[in-house]
Amino acid sequence: MTKEDISEPAEGDRVLGCYARNAPHQRAVIHQVASAPMPSDSEFSFFDPSEPQCREILQDPNTTIPELFAVLRQWVPQVQKNIDVIGIEILKRGCGVNDRDGLTDMSLLHYCCKAGAPGIGDAEIAAGFARQLLALGADPNLRSRWTNMRALHYAAYFDVPQLLGVVLQASQPGEVDATCSDFDFGTALHIAASNLCTSAVKCLLEFGANPAFRVSFLCFSSITRHPTLLLSSGIFSAH
Repeated sequence: MTKEDISEPAEGDRVLGCYARNAPHQRAVIHQVASAPMPSDSEFSFFDPSEPQCREILQDPNTTIPELFAVLRQWVPQVQKNIDVIGIEILKRGCGVNDRDGLTDMSLLHYCCKAGAPGIGDAEIAAGFARQLLALGADPNLRSRWTNMRALHYAAYFDVPQLLGVVLQASQPGEVDATCSDFDFGTALHIAASNLCTSAVKCLLEFGANPAFRVSFLCFSSITRHPTLLLSSGIFSAH
């Protein structure tokens, strides 16, 4: 993947519509914790927007923002591949683009970066919705209070180069090397390397991540403390 690969908007990026752009500006808030709403007369173990009963709940204006954040926390393909559908419903209810889930302290952009994870989500759908959120003013530098991770770090952790590209294009120069205290103050490149996320490593290097950025703490192996060793060892290639 190169910078040019993600420079053009993907098909469907205008799905959000004008209503979110015209929503009144509001201060970012942390929403209360709630449980995910589920059909009462079924044996659903998770929320599935493709099922009529779940879809009815999703579109019901009485379903609250905290309840929909609880849906996003369900780590199943049926939810993660519908990040845009669920996210739009959250925004329609007046949620600010930088508002947080009260349990995880994650914003919608954070959730997007998880939702592209291989094998569980859809990276293209997640990237398209992330572009829409950024166009509405989502802050790529917001950190979760519990993990201290930015959207960049989540995308690296879950090996989603599509989201890395979208987030880094919206970030200031040098932000590619932003550190995270929850990973011993390593950068996104350290996080990707420690998880053997090859696609994320290649993308980060293409965006100028510093492979010589050294972490002195001991939780990382000797290789992942110094990403340059990853290249010389043959584990990853910069190209």
